Amino acid sequence: MNFMSLRRSIMDDKSYLYISIAYWAAPTIAKQKPSSLIAFSHDSRDLYSLWESHKQEITEKLQLEYFEIRKCPRRVLVIFLDRTLLIKTLSVYKNKKFLMAIGYPRKLILDEYLVLLKRHFQISCPHEVGIFLGIPLEDVLGFIKFKGKECLLNSYWKVYHNLEEAKTIFAAYDKARVEAISSLSFLEYSSPVNENLISTA
Repeated sequence: MNFMSLRRSIMDDKSYLYISIAYWAAPTIAKQKPSSLIAFSHDSRDLYSLWESHKQEITEKLQLEYFEIRKCPRRVLVIFLDRTLLIKTLSVYKNKKFLMAIGYPRKLILDEYLVLLKRHFQISCPHEVGIFLGIPLEDVLGFIKFKGKECLLNSYWKVYHNLEEAKTIFAAYDKARVEAISSLSFLEYSSPVNENLISTA
């Protein structure tokens, strides 16, 4: 059973939100990706309002930290993070050097870094968010240089360097998402889901 089929089978709004976050943030939940960025809007099932109502309960259930990186009347952009892995990623010398060059402080205090990232988001989507999301610096720089064009592969991010390594990472992310959907632990909220559909996942 795929993600879209599973979501369509869920009638309960809280379960729908839970499954959505569990799927999109699965690589972070699996501790393979330092953070995941998800936007909730008023479209379709009004995930914006559902997020406002259930965010604390659901993130605790999924054991995920979150930080609302941008919020406006139409949508909220949320970064879901593994604190330990994110600090490790930002501490990599070349990443830290890049971030310091654009105004991040030398001392890495994660909450302060997130606040500064949020400030940059008020202007536009800043390129350094890629570092926070676990995108290799070389690909962030490639995206800047080629203005998002001429990439080797477009998947979880646009790849400009080390294609084979990127493919390996993408396969791991895909596996995490498949396991998220297959795992009954991700369906604890979903009593309205058709049990026959769950059993074929």
